[in-house]
Amino acid sequence: MYHAMRGCPDRVPPAWRDALRSADLTAQVRFANLSETAVEVVDACQGVGVRPTLLKGISISHQHYPIPHLRPMGDLDILVPEAEFDRVESTLLRSGFVRQSDQVRPAGSHHGIPLCHPQRRVWVEVHSALFPTSSTLSSSALFSPARIAAHSVASTFQGRPVYRLTDELQLVYIASSWIRDLSHNQIHASLVLPLLDAVYLLKASGKFLDWDRVLAELENNELAAVSLLIMLACLSGHGLAPCASPQLPRIASRQRIIGAWERKIIERLLNTHLIGGRPFTRFFTKWTALIVLNTLLARSSRLRKLFALPWNIVFPPSLPNRYTVSFHAGRISRFLRGNPRNSADR
Repeated sequence: MYHAMRGCPDRVPPAWRDALRSADLTAQVRFANLSETAVEVVDACQGVGVRPTLLKGISISHQHYPIPHLRPMGDLDILVPEAEFDRVESTLLRSGFVRQSDQVRPAGSHHGIPLCHPQRRVWVEVHSALFPTSSTLSSSALFSPARIAAHSVASTFQGRPVYRLTDELQLVYIASSWIRDLSHNQIHASLVLPLLDAVYLLKASGKFLDWDRVLAELENNELAAVSLLIMLACLSGHGLAPCASPQLPRIASRQRIIGAWERKIIERLLNTHLIGGRPFTRFFTKWTALIVLNTLLARSSRLRKLFALPWNIVFPPSLPNRYTVSFHAGRISRFLRGNPRNSADR
């Protein structure tokens, strides 16, 4: 907001102007702290002969945002080859990064235990893959090490050599990660950030994107295709992705997971509670939204999903006690008290 109003500061009340300027300065300090930590991480990788690939915010903020610090970040994400993961992690630990001693990297995980810079309090996730092996997104060649290597370009960060994903793969990765986070967690304000990433990427590179290449890559990964379809449809509905709008029918043809009515429900859900920011109610909670999203994204016939939707809302599939009288009695009691926020309602 501070960046947007700089051209007309006199039209903004002084109290607001000072608050926005303070927020902007704070964002600059935080981003500088993150960037300095990223430099240390890249230098550590370079010290053992590894050229890392920058992921997510630390990559796209410098590439496509008008000012890098406009992109908030909670942590840093880098990608290294699986064969080099242990060496990179050991080097970072020797250089002063710490991790919680009681945590162990789960089998099939796509990144290690987050490491923390003790002075800057910045967390770093070292990835060896873009998605865990258990994810459907890893079942095709789209996000395989060979495909990532083919879709990586040499770049620099603060004068240090790094890799970045091509805009084509980065767009698909942003959308796929976004839908995965939505379907595994809940609708949260932080999930607006991937939408902004896509907006700035398309604004900077949309005219030069090789859509034929994107569509060819989506041929054997329906979940990636539906993720990109939902993201671009949401943005196009708000006039934020004009270059992508003509591609929506082509992207839709690459998947059979959702049809027109599922897409409309998902878009309505996201436009209302994510982009629109409308709060949830006692009747329609954030957990209900999660059930709706996962039901509609299931690999099933559309007719079956239509009938499964109300059933899954009443009897949440993830709960072993969903058919018991005590579960529903507790649900009704919490609803009447106006306190539906409980793990049993998930």
